[in-house]
Amino acid sequence: MGAKYEECMTVPFAAADVWQRAFEVLRNLQGAAGSIATTQPGVLSASFRATWRSWGEKITVHIGQASDGTVVRIRSACAFPFQFFDWGVNRGNVQQIRAGLEPPHAPEAGRP
Repeated sequence: MGAKYEECMTVPFAAADVWQRAFEVLRNLQGAAGSIATTQPGVLSASFRATWRSWGEKITVHIGQASDGTVVRIRSACAFPFQFFDWGVNRGNVQQIRAGLEPPHAPEAGRP
């Protein structure tokens, strides 16, 4: 099995809003190739083209409603199953998506 990276997060928004935002984030990521597919309810999938650092990646975003918001599981895996090193590409993909889904931070007290 090839290299992969996965993170889970909970955001305080409705699942439909998170779904739309995740779609926009995937669409705007550099390297996105082809289309973004809905393989099953609550799952977005996208493929990223090969670069000098990898043979491409497959990204899935699982979205599910929870009592305190929406649970999101983001996974990036190498498209080539025998690529065991990704030089941080999968982690970078997941972190970019996570950053796009996180709520904006409130300004610190006493700061404008």
